[in-house]
Amino acid sequence: MVNVALRSQNQGKRTNRSDFRVFISVNGEGYGHSTRALAIARYFHPDSVVIGSYGYVLDRIRRAGFDTVEISPEVKFFGEDGSFELAKTILKNSSLPLVINKQIREEQRILKEVGATCVLSDCRAAAVFAAAKIGLPCLYMTNQTEFEHFFQRRKYREYNGTVSVGRKRRTQTPSFSEAPKAIQEAILSGAAEPSIDLAARAMFREVNEILIPDFPPPDTICLPILSHRPQVMRLQRMVGPITLWDPLSVVPQPRPLAYSYVVGTLGGHQYREPLFNALIEAAHLLPDVHFDIISSFKARGIPANLRLLEFADNPEQYYKAADLVVTQAGHSTAMEILSLGKQSLLVPDYKQIEQESNAQRMVELGCASQIVYPELSGKTLADRISHHLKTRSYEFAAQRLARLANQLDGARHVAQIVSEYAMRVNAY
Repeated sequence: MVNVALRSQNQGKRTNRSDFRVFISVNGEGYGHSTRALAIARYFHPDSVVIGSYGYVLDRIRRAGFDTVEISPEVKFFGEDGSFELAKTILKNSSLPLVINKQIREEQRILKEVGATCVLSDCRAAAVFAAAKIGLPCLYMTNQTEFEHFFQRRKYREYNGTVSVGRKRRTQTPSFSEAPKAIQEAILSGAAEPSIDLAARAMFREVNEILIPDFPPPDTICLPILSHRPQVMRLQRMVGPITLWDPLSVVPQPRPLAYSYVVGTLGGHQYREPLFNALIEAAHLLPDVHFDIISSFKARGIPANLRLLEFADNPEQYYKAADLVVTQAGHSTAMEILSLGKQSLLVPDYKQIEQESNAQRMVELGCASQIVYPELSGKTLADRISHHLKTRSYEFAAQRLARLANQLDGARHVAQIVSEYAMRVNAY
């Protein structure tokens, strides 16, 4: 293994360029992508890495002090009322095939200009194809390589009479007014899936390895959405959770000692407002529990035992202090919570297949429980929070995974792999 040294914050730039240069191409549709990029980049000398992204992710990377370049977005996601809108996402991104060649040319130009010797693509297809055209080694980082679940023919699964919450199931009467939306989703899914699958297969043929920032089996959270095709499985390497901080060094946020302490994090996506309202109602019902909610939503009538934090620079400090974390089941957040050994109550975005899958896996591993949106209410949330605070079985399961995450040291592991590939072009 290459010995990758953590760069000092006060380290000056060298007069001579490094023997290699890594270009990290980062998907800007999610805070977790930038977290992974920053966690890995800190193991390289400043001269050795350039990071490309867009939007608020690019701004975050720039603030961290790394060399950056702006690139074009590939895909955007849409939803409302706690629900991921597959049909709207497909329609809004329907022009992607027309612009992908332009994006590939853009990234080719960038790779040549920065003198890249290796590409690390975090969920960006253009970077993969650009690296292939130039002949550079390319590593693809993702937590999903099987897209059948994303485009699965729900065939009115949400209307077929049952939904699940933990171990319970109940009957649900479908709304006739929602049927047209379901039909549209089924048609668009069927039309889009073959082209997406074809593009994914073409992309995976061009990468040297696929790096999965997750625990190795059987503890892999994203296991159900990883491909079982041998051609893809031979490329996949589980490198361990990647966090921007050392879990053992995180200093917990001061907490009210007389109360149980629950932290909720849900950002500001409008379709998560039902969860925000349920948390406020749950706080009214649980006066002996203190809630810190990290969200940009606004509300009146907030109880004295709930504090709204529009933004937290270091949410991991709140997670580490918490008795319970209430959140969605985004992969990066899941890795952070588990790396800290914290139990969680998950409310995945409705019909967001990746989050639903992650939540189910965390339930199976015993470190979390979940509530689905059709059964979400303040009372249901309060009852489940009370249950978590009375038992330690979830916490014990999470702490086992935290010990494993510490052994794997995912960010350093990826930096070592990338360094080995990056030096190949200039080795002889």
